[in-house]
Amino acid sequence: MDFATKVDLAGRLRGLVILLDEQLTVEQCRAVEEHIDADDFTVALEALADRLAADEAPIPDDIRRDFERLSSQMGNTERVMTAIDEHCPRDG
Repeated sequence: MDFATKVDLAGRLRGLVILLDEQLTVEQCRAVEEHIDADDFTVALEALADRLAADEAPIPDDIRRDFERLSSQMGNTERVMTAIDEHCPRDG
């Protein structure tokens, strides 16, 4: 993966964490950030989806689209979107 792609993915994942920070604990945010810092972007996105699914957190459509775009780019769409679609109600 080239540098520009890494920077793009890291920024987009950090943006999701920021947008969802009210639905996550500080520890959960830090855990996702650690995966991002280690360039484990797939694991970071899956961990974020799993945490939201476990809490059945409502997710707005624009953030759902962000999850879908990122997971499509990373190749884990089924894993991520199943957690989101089955356990997180739509918000707004």
